[in-house]
Amino acid sequence: MRFLMLGELHLLVGGTPVPLGPPKQRALLALLLLRRNQPMLMSRIVSGIWGPTPPATARAQVHTHVAGLRGLLDTAGVGRDLLRTVPAGYLLRPPPGSVDLDDFEEQVGSARRLLDDGRPDAAVTTLRSALRLWRGSGLDGLRAAFATEAAEQLDHRRLAAFELLADAYHAAHRDAELIPELYELSTDHPLHEGLRHRLMLALHRNGRTADALRVYREGWNVTTRELGIEPGARLRELEAAILQGEQPVRRAPAAQAAPSAGFQLPPDAPAFVGRARERDRVLSWLGTPDEGPAAVVVSGPPGVGKTTFAVHVGRAVREQYPDGQLFLPMHGSSGTPMPAAEAAATLLRGLGFAGAAIPDKETERLALYRTALAERRVLIVLDDVAGAADVRGLLPGAPGCALLVTSRSTLAGIDADRVRLGPLSAEEALALLASMAGDDRIADDPASAARLVRRCGYLPLAVRIAGARLTGNSQRRLAELNAALRDQRRRLDELTVEDLAVRTVLASADRRLSAPAREAFHLLSSSLPAHDVAGWTVAAVLDVPPSRGERIVDELADTNLLLPAGHGRYRLHDLVRLYGRERALLDVPPERREAAAGRLRGAYLDLAIRAERQFGGGFVGAAPLTAPAWSLPEPVARRLVADPVAWFEAERVLLGAVVRRAVRDGAIGTAAGLAAALAVFYESRTYFDDWRATHEPVLEAARRTGDDAAAMVMLRNLGELHTIQDRYTIAVTCFDEALAHARHLRDLGYEAAALSGLGYVHRLTGEYDRAAVCLSAAGRLSQRIGNVPGQVYAGYGLGLVHLETRRWAEAREHFTTCLRLSRSAGYLPGEAQALRCLGRADQREGRYASAERHFSKAKEVGERLGDRLVETYAVQWLGDLRIRLGDHDEGVRLLHGCLAVYRECGQRFGQAMTLLSLADAATATGRTGPARHYLVQALHIWERIGSPYWLERARAALAVLDGRGPPAHEAARPEPVTREGAPGGREAGP
Repeated sequence: MRFLMLGELHLLVGGTPVPLGPPKQRALLALLLLRRNQPMLMSRIVSGIWGPTPPATARAQVHTHVAGLRGLLDTAGVGRDLLRTVPAGYLLRPPPGSVDLDDFEEQVGSARRLLDDGRPDAAVTTLRSALRLWRGSGLDGLRAAFATEAAEQLDHRRLAAFELLADAYHAAHRDAELIPELYELSTDHPLHEGLRHRLMLALHRNGRTADALRVYREGWNVTTRELGIEPGARLRELEAAILQGEQPVRRAPAAQAAPSAGFQLPPDAPAFVGRARERDRVLSWLGTPDEGPAAVVVSGPPGVGKTTFAVHVGRAVREQYPDGQLFLPMHGSSGTPMPAAEAAATLLRGLGFAGAAIPDKETERLALYRTALAERRVLIVLDDVAGAADVRGLLPGAPGCALLVTSRSTLAGIDADRVRLGPLSAEEALALLASMAGDDRIADDPASAARLVRRCGYLPLAVRIAGARLTGNSQRRLAELNAALRDQRRRLDELTVEDLAVRTVLASADRRLSAPAREAFHLLSSSLPAHDVAGWTVAAVLDVPPSRGERIVDELADTNLLLPAGHGRYRLHDLVRLYGRERALLDVPPERREAAAGRLRGAYLDLAIRAERQFGGGFVGAAPLTAPAWSLPEPVARRLVADPVAWFEAERVLLGAVVRRAVRDGAIGTAAGLAAALAVFYESRTYFDDWRATHEPVLEAARRTGDDAAAMVMLRNLGELHTIQDRYTIAVTCFDEALAHARHLRDLGYEAAALSGLGYVHRLTGEYDRAAVCLSAAGRLSQRIGNVPGQVYAGYGLGLVHLETRRWAEAREHFTTCLRLSRSAGYLPGEAQALRCLGRADQREGRYASAERHFSKAKEVGERLGDRLVETYAVQWLGDLRIRLGDHDEGVRLLHGCLAVYRECGQRFGQAMTLLSLADAATATGRTGPARHYLVQALHIWERIGSPYWLERARAALAVLDGRGPPAHEAARPEPVTREGAPGGREAGP
């Protein structure tokens, strides 16, 4: 049996032709022969025979013709099993040595090796045998969509073999024998410069210089007339050499001084998972570059890892392409794909051509590009191609080179081998998940892991997102993540292998959205900074009920425009956000964009105020600023901030960005209100940099616009921040300015708050009389307006003034009053603080049993409040008391428990103060090594949060341990009484 392709298509059995049936059946056989020994998908068969517009009956016709081919193979006695059914297509496996094209390629390869070994005469004989296999044009007379391009590719192989034959004749000094054939072929292929070059060289070498120059002029006329360009550089150089009387010597391609290409492929993926079958197929296509120019399209929906796959297989075949591997992003999904002319120029630069050598015209660039590839073995990877037109001109035309393309489209308009990357197998998806989340977590709950990757649709992007969620939260169980993904549909199911459309580029994805989802996508892109967002934000930007917003979020997530980021939050990919922002500027009127941004700011302001109120840390009262412009329904808002600390931590980065964006948009009142509501969280969690980064821009804008209320609020809060960080002079300036604004605005609440702040700073600097005046005035104002937390805050400060000046009775009286007021108002934070201060007063007077009772009661209040930090402040004092009473083991145990809580809650000031107490305990028992360890840790914390006084204390204590003298700062001012975790207003001051 023998299949003949090098001429009219024939099947010979015993030397006798077998009738191949109707034209479409013959075309199917030819198509399968071109892809012999490789599975061919039904979609590729249909597009190959009928082109981009097949009839509705195309698939049925293919099945009919397959049956016909099997029948004739069976009748001929060669076996119908040569043509097999494979998933989604067919596979033809001819017996070895039964295809004339294979024989031709094998003989050409053998001749090339003979020529390289210096045996040109043997190469001539072998090539003559190979060329005799041709009986005419390849696949002559075949009528099908693929036939023309396939015949051209076969003809390229034939001409390449003849060029090699000419090189062999030249090396054997037998040029004259080939001149007639070179004339004939140059006439038949007037634009083929390789043939014309060899004809000129043979003529000149055999004394026919005039004929050689005439051949050049004929070529010049043809190229300028047909292509509008001059002949290539090699022909021009040969003409110049002939005119100068030189005798050019043909050099082997390996010795030619041509520009060199580089190896531009990005790094391989550190953990490439799966794709074994697809990888093997592509490697088989790319692994034999000498058989002909290869073109491979890697297609699939977003998120399947097309680029990663292409880079991986490209690096695997580096040895087969020793002259270079080029990588070019084509930006097809950006909406502005790279033009072919620009791509050709970039590739030419990658091939070593300088800018001045690259023609301006596209046709000239493409001609130079193909010429540069003609005698090289180069792999070109074009990433993210939008359509066939963008790559058709970049297909290599000669053996030795390959083009590897990634695209969301199947690019049916070009002749190429194709592989579609779909979902991973279940095993591969689990391996990918394990590579991110850890083998142990998967092994602990394999059933949940299997359900998780199944709900991700086995798409690598979705699995990677799931793995990232698990990696980002080591406490989250697989089952919980399963529940979060339960209602999501599989993404991009419509991207099947049979679909030939250019798919899922951003513009087409945008157009396919429903009108509300499209507007939500645009408004989210333009209204939010580049951070993950909660799902309810869609309801805000569209002004719709949250249930409607959730459905729109589902639609955006299903199209992969919104990507899950964990815990009910989503993110927009940077490129998607850019596209959405551009569309918002074009499609959404400015007033709608401004209104959406206003609703979003309003919703965040409302939630922040609710969270602050739920947190229960403020003593000033509501800021006299802009009310929220929009809010979520009460049940939804209440649910979102049920755990105010968790809500704040999830939204912290975005909230800061919203404040700064509001300042840029001129919404100063909203920005100030949001920043003010966040201050209590910044203080409690010691996010001092965030505190300043939100308040200072608002203050600057408020001063610039004359917004006295916003300036007043920001100044009071910044005064507290500077107090905590021991910048007392700046703190006094802030409080003084806030006080002036409050009196101008007749805001008694903020007047009292500013006076309290001044009182605390004066107390910390040892100016006790001034502190008492300010705190007394603040207490009276708070009583006048009925602000019990404000009264307690001022009374607590007065008690500390008396305690630090050893007026024990007065101190106890103020703390007792604070306790009574707090209990009558149900103000549990104030009650806990008063009990702790009474305990501290008892300790100063040596009443240790009473001190322990007060600290224990304060701990119980913290437990009732459900606030672990308030509880821990009391335990911290109990631990310090136990150490002072000589029970070091119990005291150290309690303090280590406090340290664990502070670390878990991110309370850095509390960590440092506890470490200082542990250092004192270690020093008292002569354990200088642990004492140094604790002090160094505390010192590093105070360096990070910026607390000069306590930083000085830690350095001084280290100096004592080193025997370098007593801490000099103790003579400068007394130590503040409080050494617990809360440095400021939430627990009534430092």
